[in-house]
Formats: sequence, structure tokens, C-alpha cells
Amino acid sequence: MKNFVRRAIEKIDQLDSKQIVEILESQSREMEMLEATLESIEDGFILADKHLRILYANSVTPTLVPMIRLKSYEGVALDEVLHDPDVLSFITANVEGREIEIKEDEFTFQKGDQLQTVKVTVYPYKDGSSARETSFVIRLTDVTEYNRAEARLRRSESLASMTTMAAGVAHEIKNPLAAMGIHLQLLKKAYERNESLTFEDARRYIDVLDEEIARLNAIVVDFLFAVRPIDVRIRLERITTLLDQVCDFVEPELNGEGIVLKRTYPATLPGLMIDNNAIKQALLNIIKNAMNAIKNSGTIEVGAKIDSNNVVVSIKDTGVGIPEEALGKIFEPYYTTKSGGTGLGLTVVYKIMKEHQGDIQVHSVVGTGTTVRLIFPIPSGEHLALEEVHSGR
Repeated sequence: MKNFVRRAIEKIDQLDSKQIVEILESQSREMEMLEATLESIEDGFILADKHLRILYANSVTPTLVPMIRLKSYEGVALDEVLHDPDVLSFITANVEGREIEIKEDEFTFQKGDQLQTVKVTVYPYKDGSSARETSFVIRLTDVTEYNRAEARLRRSESLASMTTMAAGVAHEIKNPLAAMGIHLQLLKKAYERNESLTFEDARRYIDVLDEEIARLNAIVVDFLFAVRPIDVRIRLERITTLLDQVCDFVEPELNGEGIVLKRTYPATLPGLMIDNNAIKQALLNIIKNAMNAIKNSGTIEVGAKIDSNNVVVSIKDTGVGIPEEALGKIFEPYYTTKSGGTGLGLTVVYKIMKEHQGDIQVHSVVGTGTTVRLIFPIPSGEHLALEEVHSGR
């Protein structure tokens, strides 16, 4: 319809009054239908020009943010009616002198005795008639219940994880406690037998007690590390920069073990909302597992690509692989196939990915190798930038 109207405008001098009236009536019906649609939904919508003068706002809008209620907002400056300085500052900062991209943030308001959280999203819009003219759509979404449900789910998952880990700790401490009990009994019997013991006589028992105490301490330290909340500080980052840093760090050690590191990710990828330190830790844990799985020599391939609405980072090794019956247990706390392993490495990785609203997948063939895929959602603003690049705008 938009292209039809544009063509009609170009040929306006060739149209008679009846045809012009028909076009205007058609446009009017379309506008009425669009307005009815916007009035029927629960989200607030504000359409503003480049000076943030309101062109349209639906009736839900003033129920979501502190805003003067008017019969019509058409032609009114946004800062004259929107009274929350934080929301206004966020919108203003993202429409003046910035690259054209989608921005979003959440704001909390006191509504009676309840707190309401509203997500504010700013969408730039170019109508194509002028490269310099940009309008803005401001969307207001009540995410209070969504955030509460998400928090409940996280607490439920955390409780289930804690229960599993507590059972794992109970299982892990049984062996060192049993060993300590046995060697205390042996020490007692040796003393009763000889009526006195020199340090050298008791040393073998004491050494075992020292080892088991150290083992118990390691179990507790690992447990506390695995259960404490991860303090993620998420911001828009370039995953390719992070991959370069991780590869540069591990490559000398891998080369020393006869392992070739391959990098198969492009120079540029969409920005991701991540915590650099947490994702770096996850990648290093996976690469360490891959290195331990390779006997003598082999390769580790670090790749990344866009897959639909996600960026997928993959770590592929040519190691011994994981048996099918073990694949379902690798994320369980304290499950390990390595002697001396804590069994918490992939548990921590899983936890980090969940904090990033991402996912982790593992595919393995015994004797061939393992591929671990970390799946990150692409932020909406980065998606828009991709679409504009692909469409040639």
C-alpha cells in the first residue's frame, strides 16, 4: 500500500478528484485500522519525530509511565508530558547524535503498594523518503510478571541444583572421612601395641590424615565456588575480540602439547550482551577439557557463526570422545571421568550460560572427538543493524 500511495503522489497531476478522494479514503481506513490495533494491545506505543514531538500515543501509554493524561498527544513535545527524568533521559540519549539502532532498558515505578517494571524500547524508523528524516517508535512493555516468573524459575533451578550438589558433596566426603577413620584406628592400635610411638612410627598415618584433610578442604572450596551466585556484569561486547584473547592465551600451551589450534570465526559478528570474564572462564574450562581429551597430538577448532537469531560459538576437538551413556551426566555436579577432576567444570559453564539466557549443547563420538556449542541470543538492536546491512541500506 505504501508504494502504491507513493506512486499516486508522483502522478497526482494525472489523477482526477474522484481518484484522489478514493486514495485518501483508503489511507484513512488503513490508519483507523492501525490505530484500533494499537489501542487493543497491552503495550504502550509513542510515535515521535526527530525532535521528539509526539505524532501519536495510544491510551495505554500513560498507565505505564508517569505521564500527563491528554485526550490527544499529537504535536506535543515528549518532555512536556513525560515526567520521569530517567526514562526521558534514556530516550533522549538514544535519539540524539547516535547511530541508528534499537535500544532498550528497564525502569521500575511505585504503583500504590506495588512495584511495576516497564521495559522501554526505542526503535528508529526511516521512511525512505529522506535519508536525514528519522522518526522514532517508543514501546513500553510491562515486564513485572515476566521478571517475577523468571526469578521464581531461577530460584527453583537453583534449589534443585543445590540439592543435587549437596548429595554430591555428601558422597565425596565419605571416602576421605572413611580413610581418616581407618588410619586413626591403625594409629591407635600401633600405639596400644608399642605403648609409645616415635614421630617416624606415626608418620605414615599422619601423612594420610594430612592428605585426606587437604582433600576435604578442596571439596568444600569447590562446592562453595560452584554454588555461590555468579556476579555477571552484562554489557554489549564483541565476541570476536574475546575469542581472539582466549585463543592467544591458550595457543602456546596447546602447541607445547602438540595440539594445533584452528580459528574458524569471521572477523566481525553481532555484538552480544555478555560478561567478558564469565564467558572467558567458560571457554577456558571447555578448552582445558578438550586438551585433556586429546592423546599425543590433535586439533582444537574454535569457531563462531550466526544461526538464525543466535550466535553459536563452537569448540571442536579430535580427542577420545565421550561415551553416549555419559553425555546425559556431564553437567551434573561432581560427575567426572578424569582422575583428580572435580566434576564441576561443565557445571560452572552451564551456570554461566544460563545467566546469559543462552544454552550449551554437546555432541560427541567416541574415538572421533567432541564439539561443544555455546548459543547466545543476538540483541534486537544488533539484529536490526544486520538486517540493514543485508538489505543494503
